[in-house]
Amino acid sequence: MRFQHPRRLAVGVLAAALVALIGYAGWLLWQAADSLSAAADDAAAVKTAALGDDPTQMAEPLDDFADHAGRAADVTDSPVWSLMTKLPWIGDDARGVRTVSQVADDLARDGLRELTGVVGDIDAVLPADGGVDVAQVQGLVEPVATGHAALVAAREELAREDPSGYVEALKLRYRDLQADVEDAADAMGIAHRALGILPAMLGADGQRNYLLIVQNNAEIRATGGLPGAVSLLTADRGQIELVRQVAGNAFGEAPSPVLPMTAAEEEIFGENLALYFLDANLTPDFARASDLWKARWEQTQPERIDGVVSLDAVTLSYVLRATGPVQVDGIELTADNAVDELLSRVYSRLPDPADQDVFFRNVAASVFAKVTSFAGSKKELLQALRTAAGERRILLHAFDDEVQAQLAGTAVAGEIAGTDPVKPQIGVYFADGTLSKMSYYLRYDTQVQATSCLDGVQTWTGKVTLRSTAPADAKISLPRYVTGSGLPKSSAGLQLVTVYVYAPEGATASDFDDNDLDFDQFTAEIGGRKVIGTWVVLDPGETTDLRWTMTSAADQTGDARLTVTPSIEPGSKSTMVRSAC
Repeated sequence: MRFQHPRRLAVGVLAAALVALIGYAGWLLWQAADSLSAAADDAAAVKTAALGDDPTQMAEPLDDFADHAGRAADVTDSPVWSLMTKLPWIGDDARGVRTVSQVADDLARDGLRELTGVVGDIDAVLPADGGVDVAQVQGLVEPVATGHAALVAAREELAREDPSGYVEALKLRYRDLQADVEDAADAMGIAHRALGILPAMLGADGQRNYLLIVQNNAEIRATGGLPGAVSLLTADRGQIELVRQVAGNAFGEAPSPVLPMTAAEEEIFGENLALYFLDANLTPDFARASDLWKARWEQTQPERIDGVVSLDAVTLSYVLRATGPVQVDGIELTADNAVDELLSRVYSRLPDPADQDVFFRNVAASVFAKVTSFAGSKKELLQALRTAAGERRILLHAFDDEVQAQLAGTAVAGEIAGTDPVKPQIGVYFADGTLSKMSYYLRYDTQVQATSCLDGVQTWTGKVTLRSTAPADAKISLPRYVTGSGLPKSSAGLQLVTVYVYAPEGATASDFDDNDLDFDQFTAEIGGRKVIGTWVVLDPGETTDLRWTMTSAADQTGDARLTVTPSIEPGSKSTMVRSAC
């Protein structure tokens, strides 16, 4: 018998082991891919069930998701897989698959199951039979907090890996998962905050008084529109009541500014900011506007105010899409006609401003009653409110410091400065100077682009386009109440629009390009931010462009948040501007 040379034998054994190892690795890859693919399908089914009318349908796909995610995690936790992560070419891909598997398994075991158990109860945050069950809201806090913590942990785990070197298909899937987890974590974070402060806001410890302000987009203001209809709401141990309504113009002119004004405020907005209830939101800073509204209310009314809630006519249209129409003084308001009825037709139908005020008060009362007694799909109503909040059409300010601290950084806070100095905020805001309802015919678009980054300093170019859609014969075809009194009678039908552009804190901004401006420009600084502004006159059908440039402060290297006054048109004008750094 001939024996093989020991070296040849060793090589043969090693080759056989290598072939077996490669085969085993391939089998592991197939198992992981198959399990993750199935888990992705399960996750989609869980999401569909969560958004449906019967959350109990989530149980089965959630069990399947946990099973498939667990299998993928087991496969990628083996010694052979650990070896694969060290190999050239495929090592980073193997690490990516393992990270995804572990994240899916962690979510299935920690947080999601408890969270999905209360999905059907989230509707408890909306009123029914005139109130909200505070105890039920409090019962949601712990599972939502657990779910939020699980999503935050998943977000952090995914962020530890750099997917740029993955094969293209895995890289796209990985980044999609990162985006989904990021969105879910943000949404759950907002829910966690909201549930934490809702009991106090609902008067769990005693009555709270709120101003409900409906902003009229037909006369634009920096936060949305003229605060024409004001209601006093009370919340007492979950019961919500609309107590009294006051027209915004009923407050008249205060004998002196209701609160001290800064020199910058006087320069930018004028003294009317603190003299007239109707002008308090010439400033885009909703907290400051709320302070002014509270001060003027408490000068003239007996109640002390604990907070301010604001919404606009477009929000009402979103709400009506969920609740169905309401009948007000013989007019049926629907999701499709509410904006036109409230911001245009009413002025032709009811030429007397006093009659208009009565109609607006009745609309507010009718919609309030519809929402607080609504027995239909609460998910659709929640979605309507989420959409409006995301478009900065619902704003909220609390005068309780602890509650307001929880609101800080959310869209509903109406802040004009970001909380992260690395992520700059640029603001473009508008206000009507025509003393009219001509903003119904105002359309605008804002574009900002980061054009360069040098040593951590970004440069942005910006353009705002304003257009009047008013009829050519607006001077004679529109009521005088609509065309306004801020311009000479001979100029009826024109629009006078104030444009304010806020640079990020510490940044610089050029003047607007000349472009034959109708008025001089002005510059000021407020809260460490440079503001440039001007006035634009628009003839019916006319379009005007304003352009400017900005240079960031040092190390403002992140994506910029562009905040724009909500428009009469559905959707949001605000957006993110991708960094050039």
